[in-house]
Amino acid sequence: MPGMKEIKSRIKSVQSTRQITNAMEIVSTTKFKRYSKLVTESRPYEKSMRKILGNIASGVKNEEHPLFDGRKEVKSIAIIVITSDRGLCGSFNSSTLKELEKLVEKNRNKNITVIPFGRKAIDFISKRNYDFSESFSKISPDEMNKIAGEISEEVVEKYNNHIYDEVYVIYNKFISALKYDLTCERIIPIARPESELNSEYIFEPSAEYILSALLPRFINLQIYQAILNNTASEHSARKNSMSSATDNADEMIKTLNIKYNRNRQSAITQEITEIVGGASAL
Repeated sequence: MPGMKEIKSRIKSVQSTRQITNAMEIVSTTKFKRYSKLVTESRPYEKSMRKILGNIASGVKNEEHPLFDGRKEVKSIAIIVITSDRGLCGSFNSSTLKELEKLVEKNRNKNITVIPFGRKAIDFISKRNYDFSESFSKISPDEMNKIAGEISEEVVEKYNNHIYDEVYVIYNKFISALKYDLTCERIIPIARPESELNSEYIFEPSAEYILSALLPRFINLQIYQAILNNTASEHSARKNSMSSATDNADEMIKTLNIKYNRNRQSAITQEITEIVGGASAL
């Protein structure tokens, strides 16, 4: 049974850990509010873009476009996998990386290129010798749209040059402060969106020109949304994990204090018993 000195030392250690987890919870809460606001504000734009694309697609059902129609034979794919730079967020990153492994295993007979975002993904694919030519980490909010634009231009160009036949993105979609959904989505070729309208459009200069301008922007938006959603989900997961850790530390401190007080009371009782016993002997 541990002595009072050991219990006191343990209490101080747990209190120190609690201060750290509480501070991290506060930081993650602040960042979560910032990124969740960005996600909420950007979703109407995404919804409008999908609606426009759906209306145009319904008016050009007979028009062919490589970003819509895809290829008969898929030989090479690219996978954009988005994780965090740091841990301490539960199973957030491990679930994403397991989904990456499943997709790689499913397409093991094809040439696979991984484009990792976040230090956790970079370390993971480096240890497994996956093919990757570039990686991204420590992305600030101001850089997200720029990097998403660069990646979208690159994957569209490589798709048009038959280097990639399909492009996937794996990320965590932000739902609420307590929920996020792991998502594996094919972004190239684009699935033709359905529209409630069924109208014929007259395009100037041409439908092909408009689609060639609109579809890369739509892919850019999808990658940007994936990065933004994943970052908001990361801070949500870390906030909840640190909150649980703080609660567990509080419970442990309470248990140790009870144990310390019992040992102290036992020691006092023992001393009184010895004094009384000594006095009786006299």
